[in-house]
Amino acid sequence: MFWKKKQEQDLKAAEAVVVAEPIEPAAKSTQAELEDAAKRLAASLRSYADASYAAKKAVPDEELTAAHYKVQIARKIATEGRIAYALCRCLPEHMAHWHAWSQRDDFMDWVGFDATNITSSQTTEESGGRRVVVTTNDFTFRDRQYRLVFRDSGLSSAPDDHVYIGEVHFYSGDNRVAKFDVTKDLMKDYSEWQFADLTGFRVGTWMQEVLDMAAQIEANQEQTMNRFSDERARQAANEIDLG
Repeated sequence: MFWKKKQEQDLKAAEAVVVAEPIEPAAKSTQAELEDAAKRLAASLRSYADASYAAKKAVPDEELTAAHYKVQIARKIATEGRIAYALCRCLPEHMAHWHAWSQRDDFMDWVGFDATNITSSQTTEESGGRRVVVTTNDFTFRDRQYRLVFRDSGLSSAPDDHVYIGEVHFYSGDNRVAKFDVTKDLMKDYSEWQFADLTGFRVGTWMQEVLDMAAQIEANQEQTMNRFSDERARQAANEIDLG
């Protein structure tokens, strides 16, 4: 009996010893250690890259910043104020054939705004290995002399490009007051010249007069279309008998 009791006590003591032993965490696998090391290295390299970029970043040039801002404001005035539309699309498209039509007796019938003393010519020149067609239109509007020079540089040299490029130079008297880059996309069903960028601009009273020129041209075109539509309706009505 004593022996059995002693055996039970020894067994309980052994169980207590087993339960009291701490469980050590399993060691990380080699793969997990490599992943942790890679993350730490990547973070360190990113921090170095950011610090290196910040150290080598150029100090802002106040003069250059002001120049960019000035160009931005000029673009805003030209585009939102419709000056770019008037000088890059409306007037050039309207004057496209003046150099030829100005030789006709009925030329003034085709002028859609109050321009007088019109002279127009077209020449070609070589510029940077490119043939440029230069059309110069001189005219008077409200007793002030103006000149629009259109420089058509032809198809862009970019591969697979279908865009014509050119420039518009506009003069008020002897002063060039606008210099715009223009493009024409030949892939469009009805392609017209349009504003691309601005490389020269001088604010002045000429801007209101350019807008008036464009407004007169648009009104004249609308009247021409209405006359055409009215004439067709009149001719069709003469051939209709409703009984």
